[in-house]
Amino acid sequence: MHRTIDKPVKPDHDRGSAIFLGPLLVVIIAYLTGFFVDLGDVMTKADGFDQSLSLAAAAGSTQVSATEFYRSGLMVLNPSTAQRAAISQVETTLPHGTRLIGGPSIIVSQGAICIRANELIKLPFSLVPGMSPYVSYSSSSSAIARGSATVTAPTC
Repeated sequence: MHRTIDKPVKPDHDRGSAIFLGPLLVVIIAYLTGFFVDLGDVMTKADGFDQSLSLAAAAGSTQVSATEFYRSGLMVLNPSTAQRAAISQVETTLPHGTRLIGGPSIIVSQGAICIRANELIKLPFSLVPGMSPYVSYSSSSSAIARGSATVTAPTC
């Protein structure tokens, strides 16, 4: 019985072999954390950009031409004021940390408006060497003026 008690449970050469895995795991966890933070940030800012374009299309769809309405009784959008209202709305509601690539493309057709734009989203960490710290995202939105004879919005 005393022979089994004197024997060590683990051999001496196996002790401490896991100490080299610690720093490797820390690096892997740091990269994964940075990746998921970047991914979440991109998804949040892309959703904010979609909402910004939806608000811009809605703002543009309220710019009805008074002269056309009083002349023919139709609800038709005024192209110049609708474009100005949409651009102003995009500029004020654009998510922080993003910027537009060029200007938004706006199409006004009778009682409908369509807006398309591209943005650059800056990644907070961008831990992958050689990879751009920016992600390009494109979106569009359309709206129809209430009371207009337009059934479908133009595609842009």
